Amino acid sequence: MSFASSHELRAEVLTACRVLTHFRIVEGFGHVSARIAGADRILITPRKALGLVGEEELVELDLEGRQVAGEGSPPLEAAMHLAVYRGRSDVMAIARGHPRHVASYACAGEPLRIAHGFGANLGHVVPVFGEPVLVTSLERAAGIVETLGDAGAVILRANGMLAVGQSIEHACVQALFLEEAAELQLFAASAGLT
Repeated sequence: MSFASSHELRAEVLTACRVLTHFRIVEGFGHVSARIAGADRILITPRKALGLVGEEELVELDLEGRQVAGEGSPPLEAAMHLAVYRGRSDVMAIARGHPRHVASYACAGEPLRIAHGFGANLGHVVPVFGEPVLVTSLERAAGIVETLGDAGAVILRANGMLAVGQSIEHACVQALFLEEAAELQLFAASAGLT
């Protein structure tokens, strides 16, 4: 079946892949996804290192998770993206990764209290989803949506983060600000300032 997404949307996803790789929000694996306007589908990156993804490998899924376009294989955590889109009508895009400073909070299972202006749009606290496993089931995906609430991001225990946005660019910026906020908090804590 052919893509319902525009070439421009697919190009934005590929640019997001390069940006997230460049800034080490992903090292190897992660995902980017977007709602497709006018279609009951999402566009999502395949099960492949984001820095290597080509346009033909992008995947379109219907809202039940069935692959309807693209040559790649959907990521194992596609259920998580679909659940967020079903649970949050304001979310138009998602960036999922494993940035190093956020990973410190993920390993500790600690929420990140936002204390820096750039992260303010993430909410006062970035919550932690407590199960330290890949989110491949509908039950776990529902838990992500519940934990995320109306926040701009969620930390996944021992498994990185997920940031949401009103566009692909916004989701990427949310991910970058989350990593910067985590880095600054760790600097402050290591200096005994918190």
